[in-house]
Amino acid sequence: MKRLILPLLLLSSAAFAAESLTKAEKGEVESLLAEAASKLIYLDRDCGKAIDAEKFKELSKLKAFSEGYMTIEGISWDRVKRKAHQEYGMLKIEAPLGELCEQYKAAIKGNYRFLKDH
Repeated sequence: MKRLILPLLLLSSAAFAAESLTKAEKGEVESLLAEAASKLIYLDRDCGKAIDAEKFKELSKLKAFSEGYMTIEGISWDRVKRKAHQEYGMLKIEAPLGELCEQYKAAIKGNYRFLKDH
């Protein structure tokens, strides 16, 4: 019986370890989400397409999963927000008059086909 329990314990701890992000992975996920959030801020402020922050957090799980991360647990939403606003500033410099609206709307529609178009 002990022979069976030990491998099961090792498998369950390995599965738990795989569910948490390393410090480097947290930074990668935060950067990934900040980039997406900066584009959504641009859509909200410059294109008239309102984005709900809570829906963004839910979609963030899908975004991270699609990039190969199994979880977003433990990331700093404050860092994501700060980076997103910095990147939005760069987007605003690059395209101050909403020139990226159609591109970003198309990207959202292509990546999240299940979302209703408002």
